[in-house]
Amino acid sequence: MFLGLLFGNQFPVFSQFKEIAPIEKIKFRPQDSYSNFRTQAGNLVPFWDDFSKGIDTLKWVLGGVSYTETIGNQAPSIGMILFNGVDENGRPYSNQIRDIGESDFLTSKPFDLSLLTSAEKDKLYLSFYWQAGGKAEAPDINDELTLQVFKPDETWQTIWSQSGGNQVDRTKFFQENLQILPEWQHADFQFRFISQGRKSGPFDSWLIDYVYLNTLATSAKPTFPDRALTQTNQFRIGDYGAYPLELIGKYQKGEWSTVKNEFLNLENRFRAMEYSISVIDSSGRLQTSINQNTPFNPVPNALERRTFVSRTFEEITIPSEESDLFFLSSLTSGDGLLFTIANGDTTRYAQVNFADNDTVRTQFPLRDFFAYDNGSADYSAGINQKSGQLVVSYFTPEPVFLKGISINFTNPSQANQAIDLVVYEDLSRKPIFVKENVIPVKSPGEDFLYFSLDTNLRVSDEFFIGFTQFTNDFIHVGLDKTNDLGDKIYYNIGGGWVQNEEVKGSLMIRPHVSINQPFEEAIIPESGFRIYPNPVQNLLTIDGEFEDLVIYDSYGRQILLPRESRLQGEIVNFENQKPGIYIINVISSTGIQSFRIQVSK
Repeated sequence: MFLGLLFGNQFPVFSQFKEIAPIEKIKFRPQDSYSNFRTQAGNLVPFWDDFSKGIDTLKWVLGGVSYTETIGNQAPSIGMILFNGVDENGRPYSNQIRDIGESDFLTSKPFDLSLLTSAEKDKLYLSFYWQAGGKAEAPDINDELTLQVFKPDETWQTIWSQSGGNQVDRTKFFQENLQILPEWQHADFQFRFISQGRKSGPFDSWLIDYVYLNTLATSAKPTFPDRALTQTNQFRIGDYGAYPLELIGKYQKGEWSTVKNEFLNLENRFRAMEYSISVIDSSGRLQTSINQNTPFNPVPNALERRTFVSRTFEEITIPSEESDLFFLSSLTSGDGLLFTIANGDTTRYAQVNFADNDTVRTQFPLRDFFAYDNGSADYSAGINQKSGQLVVSYFTPEPVFLKGISINFTNPSQANQAIDLVVYEDLSRKPIFVKENVIPVKSPGEDFLYFSLDTNLRVSDEFFIGFTQFTNDFIHVGLDKTNDLGDKIYYNIGGGWVQNEEVKGSLMIRPHVSINQPFEEAIIPESGFRIYPNPVQNLLTIDGEFEDLVIYDSYGRQILLPRESRLQGEIVNFENQKPGIYIINVISSTGIQSFRIQVSK
């Protein structure tokens, strides 16, 4: 069996489970009190954007780029811009495998540089950080990331470019500092980044972060009076990044990990700092304080990157209703607005606030589902085998009813494909539940698709949920790289079940559960019939007045089962029948009524 990554192979031959591609997503920055002024005035110098709050559409014009918090390695701050060969919806620019050319663009809104003095025009520099590939597919030697400026003659001129290739360190962000020459400056000045590579998919990736345009005293690469958090908060309860509200109250004690994050001091001098970590609700109200104004010891050095962790904690305050909590990490660093002092006067620049990246808020759902993922699909994974199965293992601390399954199918072109949802209690035995479904078209902004099981299916301890596919093409399922629970993924492509060892991350397939039965056992009570128990293991009781029964298995074939008459109706014996959905047509004087029965073992 061959397993591996798909990035360098566009012609898969073997049946396999693979990591497929990074996923496009846009996070727009919420507008602030400064927005109205910026809408009228456009971009101003000094200009700064580290994308820590998303993509600010008042600063940028987007051309296929997307936002990511996880694909970069050792970023200057949390949030960066991803360039590759697909648009903002994840669709390739070309269906031709070898089509190479310009793909994603990130273009600044205009600057009126005619307002600068002659001295300022001579000292205007553009600084930014770039990375080749990161955790995504790296650019090849013939691929390029390019920076262009819009000149007074209304043409674009390339002033910097970077080629890909194996010689470029994909684990490091590199800083550039380029002079914007006076002859390029005018009232409608713009600059833009362009990627060039394969246009047939999410290949040849580049990352841009921490863009700064200002008049500098020197041409040396600038440092910044800024301390930045660089990633989302890392924490778990057991293995989970989401937990059912009905269960967490009894089972949270002692199961929480510490909360971990990282900062980077971007200034060329040391800075004493403190950090706080807390849990808040969706309105911002404090629920649990974990760390409060904890000093960093030793004091952070100039340009130091450091990981830090919270104190240990046993429990958090649990809300009374299903909701989302947020783990909040924040730095007390003294960061604030950029300012200059001249002739005793201080000028502060509202458009450059270095405190923007001092706080990170990470969501923790307390609803009706377990999840290993953090809700964000960075990549896809899948199998390429007709009748292949892909499942994820979960564990519940007490028996629960499985209400439904939600899956993040990430490829829009795969809508309307047929799949069978499957549930197993033991992979060495047949599934306890099979239900045919079709992948629906997602609504705008919708990530997970929810599939109701429509039957009372009780599970305990370890269970497995997933699907069977009916195509030899990869069906793309979201993969979250921030939490590696790849050992919970299993696949069967004809030779028996295999535990995943190659793909790292959490597959975005979630079980929705309930302590109580989510569906009434009596099916359509107003029909005059009572059918129970459902699910059934052996004996099914049907109460009511009817003339005959016709039973069909999950393949639509009529079957004959042992039946026993009783005073109120009949008992049907399902012993030794395969688990799955069966249809019973009840024939009475009023006609034929159909009922779905779940057989489990």
